[in-house]
Amino acid sequence: MNEEGPQAQAPLLVLGEIRAILECFAPQGPELTLPEIRQATGLPSSTCRRLVENLVREGFLDRTGDAYRIGLALVRMAAPGLYEFDPVRRIQPFLDELRDSTGETACLYVRDGLYCSVVGLAETRHVVRRAVALGTVDPLHEGSAGRVFLAHDEDAWRDVLEQGPGPVTGRTVPDVEQLAEQRAAVRRHGYAVSVEEGDVGSVSVSAPVFGVHGRLVAVLGIVAPVQRLTPADVPGTAALVVASAGGASRAIGCPPALLLGEPTGAESEAAEAARRRVGKKGAGTAHDTRRPGEQICAMGDAPSGATWGRVSHALFRAGRLHRVHAGTLLRRVGLYPGQEILLMLLWDEDHRAQADLIRALALDASTVTKMLQRLEQAGFITRSPSPTDRRASVVSLTDAGQALRDQVADLWHELEQDATTLLSEEETTAVTGILNKIEEGLQQRLPGDRDTDGPPARAEGSPRVG
Repeated sequence: MNEEGPQAQAPLLVLGEIRAILECFAPQGPELTLPEIRQATGLPSSTCRRLVENLVREGFLDRTGDAYRIGLALVRMAAPGLYEFDPVRRIQPFLDELRDSTGETACLYVRDGLYCSVVGLAETRHVVRRAVALGTVDPLHEGSAGRVFLAHDEDAWRDVLEQGPGPVTGRTVPDVEQLAEQRAAVRRHGYAVSVEEGDVGSVSVSAPVFGVHGRLVAVLGIVAPVQRLTPADVPGTAALVVASAGGASRAIGCPPALLLGEPTGAESEAAEAARRRVGKKGAGTAHDTRRPGEQICAMGDAPSGATWGRVSHALFRAGRLHRVHAGTLLRRVGLYPGQEILLMLLWDEDHRAQADLIRALALDASTVTKMLQRLEQAGFITRSPSPTDRRASVVSLTDAGQALRDQVADLWHELEQDATTLLSEEETTAVTGILNKIEEGLQQRLPGDRDTDGPPARAEGSPRVG
């Protein structure tokens, strides 16, 4: 019998409460008393007691004296999910999404002794790229990925201290004291950056991926040419890398509670860096004598090829910064840019067909499918077969997805204020009207198939590149 009443949402609420109870248990706290469970979940005393007793009765929890722990029945039920469990396969969608959001090659690294190896890859679509391949091996004492391993893997740090770091390029840090300072900085900021350490002309940004016990299992990051990823771009890019690493951690079973302590310094840094870049003039010229890694991209200066499209280049610059800042804000609630629009559609009308969402978003099916997979893995939506058409899927919000509504509204209000901070009310109205006209004009020119996520078409007779 449902003690919570006949409301349709009651079973979902109960499932959320049960999940909250089960997630209280962790390797460092495998046994908890009822007061500790109640304190960790924030559930009312009577509700917590009733649910815990039911979980014990069903074998999902075991009780010894006043202490409870995960029951053997639940462990037995979870065992089939471990067959063919492939962390790299589960993390690959996050690599693809990070590649799409940054435009650069995304990599997944694992440690092998004093080295780290690339085991997952999503290559950039740029012709100019930092060459990376599956199986690429780098020493732990150079590069941002190795620095993350040193920061979060005590065995790795001990091995490097015993071996003694050595230089690879002129910018590799060979000094143990400097490595220790950088190790502390990685723990403090939540990510690592390296410029031209392993390869001259290359920059990388990496963040940790934690497993089911909250221990480091891999490192996720991006690599790019220094000319394309400038110091001004790093904080915003780092925010996207950290968010992807957090999503990957949840996908392979890291309890959310163990991710709460992730550093958030990149958020404010990225927002401030984005503001500084707007309106920056003439920071880099043909006679710039600074090293490539020290040059600042002049966001206000169009390349010569863009002089035929001043409006298009302005839209590109503003859109890029807007997306970076939106990603920084949305990271607070575990979302990527674009996912909040999909959720908004569901907040207006829940239980919608997946095909309906694809039409409403005006995106190709593969892009929306990836978005739905990420939101489902994060616990914000569910997908189920349509009762009227078994070939169709119905997308529904979970309680967690419903709970994001007010938070996303606040973040979008903040994003709007930041985007229009230099505009008057009249200018804001005028810009909105102009953008609507631009959208209408482009809409008239678009073909029926608006799939733009694939590689660009190659003109007949043109050579292949990349």
